[in-house]
Amino acid sequence: MAEGKESLILGRFKKPLEVKDLPKFPGYAAMIGPGIVWAGLSQGSGELIWWPYMVAKYGLFFLSWLIFYASLQYWINLEIARYTMATGEGIFEGFHRVHRIYGWVMFIMSMIVMLWVGGYVSSGATALAALTNFPTGWDAAGQTRFWAELAIILIWIIFILGPVAYKVVEYIEVIAAMVSFFGMLIAVLLSPAVANVAGEFLPALVPWYASGFNMVPPNFDKADMNIFITLIAYTGAGGFWNLLYGYWVRDKNAAMAAHIGRVTSPVTGKPEPIPGVGVAFRDTDEVRKEWKEWMTWQWVENLIGVVLNTITIALTTLLTYAVLRPEYLATGKLPAGWKLVVYQAEWLGHIWGDVGRGILYIVGFFFLVDAYITALDGAGRTVASNLYTIPKVPERIEYRKIYYYVVTIFTVIGMITVLLEQPGVLVLTTGVTNMLIMVIFTWVFFYQNFYLLPKIHPAGKVVRPSWVVFVFLLISAIFFTYSFILYLGVTFKLW
Repeated sequence: MAEGKESLILGRFKKPLEVKDLPKFPGYAAMIGPGIVWAGLSQGSGELIWWPYMVAKYGLFFLSWLIFYASLQYWINLEIARYTMATGEGIFEGFHRVHRIYGWVMFIMSMIVMLWVGGYVSSGATALAALTNFPTGWDAAGQTRFWAELAIILIWIIFILGPVAYKVVEYIEVIAAMVSFFGMLIAVLLSPAVANVAGEFLPALVPWYASGFNMVPPNFDKADMNIFITLIAYTGAGGFWNLLYGYWVRDKNAAMAAHIGRVTSPVTGKPEPIPGVGVAFRDTDEVRKEWKEWMTWQWVENLIGVVLNTITIALTTLLTYAVLRPEYLATGKLPAGWKLVVYQAEWLGHIWGDVGRGILYIVGFFFLVDAYITALDGAGRTVASNLYTIPKVPERIEYRKIYYYVVTIFTVIGMITVLLEQPGVLVLTTGVTNMLIMVIFTWVFFYQNFYLLPKIHPAGKVVRPSWVVFVFLLISAIFFTYSFILYLGVTFKLW
């Protein structure tokens, strides 16, 4: 059946990939970026709020799982990037090639996540409210909402005026990743409180040293189950956010993605062609060597992001264990409500007083708002990519027009959602949904990348993942599934 007449629900996206040459690898210096962007996105609610929450409340127990949790997302990122590098298509086009039902289900679930991303801005805005106490006379909730609305409007202006959408995201995320990493590192090195607990903290980072193979401590509060599942998902990007990694790899012109145009501003940028179907290379000895070089870069680039994020979590939890856990044991104080980031201000406040608290407020704001910026970019790309699998849409409307329409729509949605609910609830809602998304697509990757991709790609088995990837991806899939089933069982009192 012709693609134009194929069912958009019961069929598959079957347009054949165009055949073009595999570009030469330009070198590591030219290609660095997507891994750090991923780390910048990852350094959000998990690192700033939920990991500190768990360590303050339960001590060293969960640290024994940190390296394991963090390593799982490495294999997911690798397969997301592989598909895009081999075809030039975004991962959602790949989902539709698996099956239309699967593609649209993943699209709908991703949009559910996107509806609540304003929570990241309001979470960060709790810091600006505490820093400025402005508008004067307003309560903390009102001040937080004021700064959140202002930030959302300014971010929309930056997106519209930035010549290349990916560059906007890359610049912001690289700054966020570096500032958060080195800021926490300096605080750790200068803190006397950290020096006092480092001897007991560092061994706890060894997998299962402090927990055995128990996933939760004996005194675990079942009311924290939402936080627990969000913690696993957000030890890294998590779920829908992981899928965005492929778009950053694409706009970095990695491998076959170099044949695909970038999203450029309707005001300051020049249009670049983005086709409705991807491109692929043929198998030759020379191409095999070049493809191996591209994939080696991806292994390294991905590793940079995962390691950078893991170390950042170790630093924030070390500060929490040294500074905030004693306060929790004495007062029961934990981050909550409209002052999520205010609690963490003591990371620097115990060293530099009010100046340190002010610095942390600013860092905390960018820590969380950068996640919203990336989400806004992801919403535009997700909608555009899914619509571009519909026959005749690519010929009728530019990809970038869809992108900027969606960015504007979700800006309005964000402005509404920050008025409806406290930021912690919004972030937890996205965390649980993202965990389910991650469970589903991790299992489907076994079909998509191990079977379907070699079948539709002219290079065949050259682009198929290795058995090493198969083993570690299977471990990830099993663990994510088990964790989500455990969450459902406790939440709905099945056991």
